[in-house]
Amino acid sequence: MSRRTAAGRKKRTPAAATPSIQALPRAGVGVRLVALMYDSLLLIALVAVINVIVIAIFTPSAASTGNSATLLSPAIRQGLMFPLSLGAIFSFYGYCWTRSGQTLGMQTWRLEVRDLRGQRLTWGLSLQRFIAASAVPLLCAMTSWLLHPHDLRALTISVFAGLAANYVWAWLPLSVGAGRSIHDQLSGTAVLRVPAAARKPYRFLGLFGDKSQH
Repeated sequence: MSRRTAAGRKKRTPAAATPSIQALPRAGVGVRLVALMYDSLLLIALVAVINVIVIAIFTPSAASTGNSATLLSPAIRQGLMFPLSLGAIFSFYGYCWTRSGQTLGMQTWRLEVRDLRGQRLTWGLSLQRFIAASAVPLLCAMTSWLLHPHDLRALTISVFAGLAANYVWAWLPLSVGAGRSIHDQLSGTAVLRVPAAARKPYRFLGLFGDKSQH
């Protein structure tokens, strides 16, 4: 009995614990911006498809045969196209963050987002992180629109300046935690570098490859 018990104890292995975020290095600002550029290409295409569908639905049929172009009303552009585009962007990030912790760009550069306990993000925390990441760019856009109404060039520059400010924050001495952006701090999350040995097979939108164990 004692030998069997000892053999049974030897075969037992403790369950794998969730890796702590302290065990992995924080991702630098540069590589995070490159990953963001990768994701932006996919998101631009996604938003373009949504806009084309909305334009096709709400453009009067007479406009296609007429000599003058008919623009969509501000109510359609601002009340429908913008919310749909914003919702599609959040759905993309939320699904990737909750499913595998990685978007397409993050997968390419071995980045992974987790909460401060080392767990995958929930949909609620993903929404909090998305809102935190959008706050500064939207504030810059609103300021630009008030100072320079209908100036699309100034509006575009202000939005990109707001996005850059989110990441430049990580370099400031007053930043709590090295390498943490504004939306990292406000949402209680961190973007980590995943070692090459621990890299999982690529899973586009969570549809292919191994399922996450978290």
